[in-house]
Amino acid sequence: MDHPDHPIGGMYLPSKVFCALIEHTGEGYYGDKTEAAVSALIQQWIATTPAAPCPWREDGELTDSATAEAPATPPLAAPASAPGSGPATSRGYQWKQLFLPNGTELRAIYGGRPLYARVEDEQILSDNGPTTPSRLANRQGCGTRNAWQAIWLRLPGSTRWQRAAECRQD
Repeated sequence: MDHPDHPIGGMYLPSKVFCALIEHTGEGYYGDKTEAAVSALIQQWIATTPAAPCPWREDGELTDSATAEAPATPPLAAPASAPGSGPATSRGYQWKQLFLPNGTELRAIYGGRPLYARVEDEQILSDNGPTTPSRLANRQGCGTRNAWQAIWLRLPGSTRWQRAAECRQD
């Protein structure tokens, strides 16, 4: 018997929703395009929906939930060029369990030739436009490289390059 729900990172989507999603992305499985679509939808929902009250907070900010208005959630994509604003380190690209703040640089080397990308406006941009870590790692070569091992990261404000796999362990 077919299971009615499909697990995606600990949550379950109804079968009809999952099938429509993967059909729309053209992947046939939960891959990079499907993950990006789900993430974009969640980010849009968060940006346009007031946050729910947090009953576990003890800082006295919360009043009676019947009369408290949920605080407005700030939009997720603040303009990077806003006057007087530095890099928005609370915004960036979520790569599985690793968060890459805006301004993070990515580097993949294949055959002695480096490829660079940068996290800007909550996406990874290379000279070919938006990309994913996997696409960056496999842009040159055979297409079977593990992005965690092939990509080096330099976080904003740092001068040191670190392998993505090492950052993931921290």
